[in-house]
Amino acid sequence: MNATSNPSARGWLERAVLPGWPIRWEHVLFGGLVIFAVITRFVDLGVRVMSHDESLHVYYSWRFYKGQGYQHTPMMHGPLQFHLIALSYFLFGDSDFTARIPHALASVLTIVALWPWRRYLGRVGTLIAAGLMLISPYMLYYGRYARNEAFVALFGVIMLWAILRYLETGADRYLYWLTLATILHYTAKETSFIYTAQALVFLGLLVLTHALRTSWHRDMRSVFMFALFVTGVLFTFAMLVQIGVQVLLEKGIASEKPLTIMGFHPFAAFFILAGLITLLIAVLVLLFAYDWRRLRALREVHLIVLQLSLILPMLAPLPASLLRGHDVYVDAADVSRADFLINAGFVTLHALLGLGLVLWLWDWRRWWPQALLFWAVFTFFYTSAFTNIAGFGSGIVGSLGYWLAQQGVKRGNQPWYYYLVIHIPIYEYLPALGFLLAGVSQFVARLRSSAFPRAEDAATSEGTQREDARPLAFALLWYWSLTSVIAYTLAGEKMPWLTVHITWPMILTTAWWLARVIQGIPWSEISWTRLGLLFSAMIFFVLSFSRLLSSLLGPHPDMSQGRTLDVLTWWGGLLLFGLVAAFSAVAIARLSQALRLSTLLALATLGFFLVLAGFTWHTAYQATYINYDQANEFLVYAHSAHGVRVAMDQIEAIAFRLYDGRDMPVAYDDAVSWPMSWYFRNYPNQRYYGAEPTRTLRDVPVILVGARNYGKIGPVVGDLYYEIEYIRMVWPMEDYRNLTWERIKNALLDPQMRAALRQIWLHRDFSLYAKIKGRDDLRPSNWNPSDRMRLYIRKDVAAKMWEFGLRPTDLAVEKDPFDERTLTTPPIKAFGQPGVEPGQFQGPRDVAVAADGTLYIADTFNHRIQHIDPETGEVLHLWGGPTDPNAPRPDQLNEPWGIAVGPDGRVYVADTWNHSIKVFSPEGQLLQVWTSYGEGEPTPFWGPRDVAVDADGYVYVTDTGNKRIVVFRTDGTYVTHIGGPGALPGQFDEPVGITVGPDGLIYVADTWNQRIQVLQPLGDGELAAFRTWDVHGWYGQGMENKPYLAVDDLGRVYVTDPEARRVLVFDAQGQPLVAWAGDITQPLGIVNGIAWDATRGVVWVTDATHGRVLAWAVPTDEGAAEQP
Repeated sequence: MNATSNPSARGWLERAVLPGWPIRWEHVLFGGLVIFAVITRFVDLGVRVMSHDESLHVYYSWRFYKGQGYQHTPMMHGPLQFHLIALSYFLFGDSDFTARIPHALASVLTIVALWPWRRYLGRVGTLIAAGLMLISPYMLYYGRYARNEAFVALFGVIMLWAILRYLETGADRYLYWLTLATILHYTAKETSFIYTAQALVFLGLLVLTHALRTSWHRDMRSVFMFALFVTGVLFTFAMLVQIGVQVLLEKGIASEKPLTIMGFHPFAAFFILAGLITLLIAVLVLLFAYDWRRLRALREVHLIVLQLSLILPMLAPLPASLLRGHDVYVDAADVSRADFLINAGFVTLHALLGLGLVLWLWDWRRWWPQALLFWAVFTFFYTSAFTNIAGFGSGIVGSLGYWLAQQGVKRGNQPWYYYLVIHIPIYEYLPALGFLLAGVSQFVARLRSSAFPRAEDAATSEGTQREDARPLAFALLWYWSLTSVIAYTLAGEKMPWLTVHITWPMILTTAWWLARVIQGIPWSEISWTRLGLLFSAMIFFVLSFSRLLSSLLGPHPDMSQGRTLDVLTWWGGLLLFGLVAAFSAVAIARLSQALRLSTLLALATLGFFLVLAGFTWHTAYQATYINYDQANEFLVYAHSAHGVRVAMDQIEAIAFRLYDGRDMPVAYDDAVSWPMSWYFRNYPNQRYYGAEPTRTLRDVPVILVGARNYGKIGPVVGDLYYEIEYIRMVWPMEDYRNLTWERIKNALLDPQMRAALRQIWLHRDFSLYAKIKGRDDLRPSNWNPSDRMRLYIRKDVAAKMWEFGLRPTDLAVEKDPFDERTLTTPPIKAFGQPGVEPGQFQGPRDVAVAADGTLYIADTFNHRIQHIDPETGEVLHLWGGPTDPNAPRPDQLNEPWGIAVGPDGRVYVADTWNHSIKVFSPEGQLLQVWTSYGEGEPTPFWGPRDVAVDADGYVYVTDTGNKRIVVFRTDGTYVTHIGGPGALPGQFDEPVGITVGPDGLIYVADTWNQRIQVLQPLGDGELAAFRTWDVHGWYGQGMENKPYLAVDDLGRVYVTDPEARRVLVFDAQGQPLVAWAGDITQPLGIVNGIAWDATRGVVWVTDATHGRVLAWAVPTDEGAAEQP
């Protein structure tokens, strides 16, 4: 029976606005809510920067719109939104605003779709639901976000309504609504599998309830119940294991991530499999012992068969992945013939199984139109309007396959309480509280009355209508809310936007319950004046009492200081809030004298929820319209910061001022490609250079670089560009990780921390929290965690922009003297390749030439030394190996970076991260070790990078971490050291390469000072600064940018410029001669080590990127090879 047919429930909502008009006040209010929904969803829709995930969706939709096609890939979920965004571009053009139109429209339609829910929520409940949808922080924020959640919420609302309507009427038109909502969800996102599972379980519970209240054909009810009991126990164990393992990992009790099966711990997977077996047994018992003809007549069974038969082919990845022991195919390019046959076999088997269910338990004549609708829509979208046939396979198998694989990845690696403790209490506290109170109130009501319908009344056979529609609707909504919390808590991937799937059913549940509360109030007994005064008093009481508690429980001023301003202000506030609360309480007592207690409690509940609604709108407005590009909101992840918009405004201004449009060349790397691929889509001269910038970028006016490539871009831009840094991407503060009861208790008992948490909850203000924690990285300009980027603007371009306010003196740029002296010369010899076998290298960093012409190579990341004959490529000797941290041996190495050969043939190795110098015989026998660990003592090293030996028996070590040169005798006796941090002659900042010239002078690569220092021996090992010259290179400070040097017989100095991938040549006085950078056939990678081979008259260079050692004849600036 429809409760709204009761005249007392209809009230003024059913009155016409004007006599004779068909428009009622109900229409006006609902229409007003829809109009407000349009306003809130579309105002400033394009202001927020596209986030990382959004930019992927809108960019590939733009390519689709431009005729470049679209191929479904499960990584970006279903194809529906790509088609809808492309359609929006076609109708309205491409922009941030138009890219989000489909999602904003879907969010509005979600509210519109509540109108048919009046039968289940009532007129008042429907208006409440629409209002809560309107102000919900998650429904609003992600209703303006280019993700699938806006679509899924719409399909979910329609899906549940269609289920209820079919259960009530049995009409086929509701099957069409259910099928359409289901298939659109499957074309949108893989959460469709969770929704289907929720629906099947609920419908199964309804079948179970009916079966338990009617007679059985065979007396096997106890066997059936036992199988169900065991199933429940097994599934409970699986849930406890899954949550327990995650808790142990978070607490560090379990140190290693366990192996997973489709995202589940092996024990949990075992319990799930066992539970499925016992569930299957229960189903078989039901089919055998119960009258299957009566089962066929149940509408619940119709819906179960319909849902299962349609989606069974897409469940093929479940047995396929178990059979093969690895993830199923998700990309057409990765599928082998065997995989294809296995996938096709399981898809066919599942399809036949589904058809068998239809023929046995339903009516194929009612089923085939639904199947036709489902697979027609599926095929259209997954094949991109029949232009990508492979998309059918990636959709039917890859969607669930990829999603299952992601559960093991656990994107975000969030704690199990991610939704329960963080997102729901901070944002969706109103529907969560309504959901809980609704469950408690209905449970109590059930205990007080036998409201369950009799079995014959609850039957849903053909030709009958259910009379328990409203209670069934509540049961479905409350169940859906609860299982959503459980499902997304258990799922491996936990992301903020998934809270949408928890929020909307809670909103409908809360609306159902609040409507019952309102309907239970005897409104005719209360005057509107008294009601208004009573609500005002309640609101004043709630607000003043909460402020009073905040003052009492929050931080107090120091009372020992006497009557200071802080003390007086605190006491004044306490008095004011106390008086307002007291007067409000007295007013409530006086105004409610004539009311029954139940009526007063109902009015108090409404007043409290009105206050919560105000706070909820404050939360939603703050997140959506104020903090939309900031990191102080928790409902975002990998979120683009406002710096992207500022940088694009700068780039657009330059482009339109100097190029009259977007023809200006722009360049960007792989670290900023999202969202910059989207924002540069209309720049025809854009250059994407990945992670390997080259000097050819110098003709580009504007370059964008991500933080991980800062060191690589330095040699390219040099002093030619201005640099502006922005925050590109932000993540929420994650101090909520690893919560313990001790942490919670300490936070709640500390008045300062309580106040800080209140500021975060109410205003997203982290200032007090940062002060308590002693952190300086929670300000918008210095937020952590975040990812930064730099905008490089060429100085001659900046000079043409008056906004930059540059003077002529600002533009003086010292030109790189090697720009016009750089040759692309192929090596005359090369050997090696990446690998671990003898003759293969991993990041070789230095090379030394022995007197017999053989080479010793520091094979750094293989932690070894290789002795090689360069003529034959034969490995003569090989020694070292990685240091065992548990049982280190002296002959083991830990990233040896530097190597030298002494006059007597002994090999000296700078064993960098064992902080030592090790001396070996020519054959690799360990002779000596000079080692220590620390700073400030005469001999301890910190990361020595190179070593050199002179003819007088002195050994020179670049003690890089201590910024000095240390001198030893060949027997390891310490002599002296020179240096210390600084830029004066004789001081160093990151000294790396060192070598001895033919004149006995010591040459040092003073890296971060960007100069070469020449030291003069004074006798007895003492050194003095002799001369220096600048190097136009070595701009980065990354781990790769470690230059080495060599000096030939004529005093020419050869220097590697690692990240610029070139070799520089100076004369003995520091004058530039020539540079070379390989050629197109053998381009150079990161070049570090270098050595002069006097026997052959060549220079040997190590290429750490490509695992090679190369030799060049010395090129001249005319390009010819000079043989000294």
